[in-house]
Formats: sequence, structure tokens, C-alpha cells
Amino acid sequence: MGGRIRIVASGDYLYAIGHDRPETIGFEVFPPMADLLDLSLLPAAPQTDAVPASHLVEADVLLMLGQYLPEGSIAPAAERLTVVARAGVGVDKMDIDALTRHGVMLFNVPDALTEGTAAGALALMLAAARNMVIQDKLTREGRWDDRQYHRGREIYGKTLGVIGPGRIGGELIRICAPFRMRVLAYSPRLTPERAARIGAEAVPLDRLLAESHFVTVCAPLTEETRGMIGAREFERMRKDATFVNVGRGPIVDQAALTAALKERRIASAGIDVFETQPVPKGEPLTLLDNVVLTPHAVCDTYELRRDVLTVIAGELRGFAQGRIPATVVNPPVLASPAFQAKRAALLKRLAS
Repeated sequence: MGGRIRIVASGDYLYAIGHDRPETIGFEVFPPMADLLDLSLLPAAPQTDAVPASHLVEADVLLMLGQYLPEGSIAPAAERLTVVARAGVGVDKMDIDALTRHGVMLFNVPDALTEGTAAGALALMLAAARNMVIQDKLTREGRWDDRQYHRGREIYGKTLGVIGPGRIGGELIRICAPFRMRVLAYSPRLTPERAARIGAEAVPLDRLLAESHFVTVCAPLTEETRGMIGAREFERMRKDATFVNVGRGPIVDQAALTAALKERRIASAGIDVFETQPVPKGEPLTLLDNVVLTPHAVCDTYELRRDVLTVIAGELRGFAQGRIPATVVNPPVLASPAFQAKRAALLKRLAS
């Protein structure tokens, strides 16, 4: 092979790098493949920005972390841009229809985030139920004896309700097994047989809400799940319930959640995703002491970053050898003449 695949990584990688270097957050997997994969990082930009089209016109592949990718970014680069690799699971910030129309294949890496997100959900469950936010505050302020007013709740032997028992929800059920929890699960297409295989009972959403001590949202954002949990659903929950969301913010009516917590209609919550990200300054939810908040980073570990980029690098090497990734998000694009032509041109260039 004489050519290389030109890859650009979205600017939010550099924007959010903190004290690290690219090679310490997973990019060390690319240099050993430098004969085939030519990677560069785009200028730093926040996740609230769209990837500029001008940064994509010379790219074969866009490696996406969490910025927006609208049609206005896709169309001007579509003559060459062939693949978008999403370094994660969610694709709700991308115009998938536009990618398909312009012959750009999108794939993600859902399996790489499964364990990290499930472990993060469990961490939020425990931190919220044990009142870790207020306990930390009491300790720092020397209010030792006030601990008696902020006693936690146990997780052992309680009922866990999982909304969206897919990869992440299923893994959460697995790692909660030592806590001897009774597990209820809800998804519109969940069968009793599949629920039984993952150690759960398939139930209607209302029953899950009414009986669960811990209600955990692990579902993706779709038109079906958008706004699924609102004031009515919080009214259905137990007063001693802990609510956790590691799915997507717009699945939950945030104002209704805030009201339920403030009025103690539910006991506590652990929230990793929000209706608006970053969370605006002064957001009422941030003023409560019975909620644990994390900045859409509950699964973000050094190991996860490395694992995600390792999978992507392997899939791109396979693509250069003529294989299609196993997790294509927009399968109709594979029959697109535009995609087929760009793929053929890329493979020819690599073989020259």
C-alpha cells in the first residue's frame, strides 16, 4: 500500500484534554499504524460547536467525540469524506439522514462503553442513596453531628428498575447481582424470555416506577424515548426512590425532576446527562443537595478512552482492507453509489 487514510479528530478532544496529552488519552494506538492511518487533531473547540466544514474537505474519515455534525458541515466535505467514526454510542448530535444522502458511512463503538457506563450508573446509585454530596459537605464544614439528619439508604435486597435494558442496562443488572436485588426492566420491545436471560422481569413502565427503589435510565434518545419521564412518572415513584440517568438528558423532563427532588417526592438522584449541556449557570437542579451531578463523564476513564480508540483504529484498518465495520449506524448508505465510489477510490489510492 502506498497511500494513507486521512483522519481528522474533532476539536473537542483538544478542548477537553485538561492536563493530559493525546497519547495519554488513547491516541497512542495510532502511531503503530502510521503507515496506513494519518491522524491529526482539529483545533480546540467546545462540544457545543459544530465541526466546521472547512476542516473536513481534505479528510477521508472524521473521528467524532461529542460535537455537532449538521448537514452544513457534511455537504461541503462530502466529495471526499467517506466515514464518520463516533468515539462512543450516542449519535443524536449528528444529521444521520444527511450523512446517508451524501454517501458517508457512520459507525459507533457501543460495546467499548458498556462496562464503564454501567459501573458509573452503579456509582451514582450508591452515591445518591448514601447522600454522599451532603455527607461530604458536612465533613468539610465540621458539622459532624449533623450526619444523623442525613442517613443513607441501603442497596442490598432492594428493587432495581432498568429503563432500557440493552448493552449498558444489561451490564448494570449483571454487576448488581452481588447486591441481591430484584430486577424489573422496561423496553417497548422487551420480551419476558429476553428479560429472564439477563436476570430481570419484563414489566410495564408504570409498574417499574411504582415498585423500584432505584430507577435507572439507560436508554438511548429516540423520538420514542424523548420526554418519557416527566411529572406523571415521578408521581408514580416511591418516596424513598433514587432516580439515575446515564442515558440522555432529553429523555427526562428536567424541571419535573427538580420539582420532585425539591419537594421530596423522591429521595435522591444521580444525573450524568442533561437537557442542555453544558448545564447553564444557576440551573435549579444544581442548587439541591439530594442529587449527585456529573458532567456527562461518569464513564470517562483512561481505560475507556484507550479501548474506544483501539476499536476505532482496528475498524479503520479493516476498512482499508475492504471490510465494513460491524456497527454501521446507517446501513442504507452501503448501497449508495456515492459511498461505493468514494470507497473504491480510497481503496485504489491505498493500493497504489
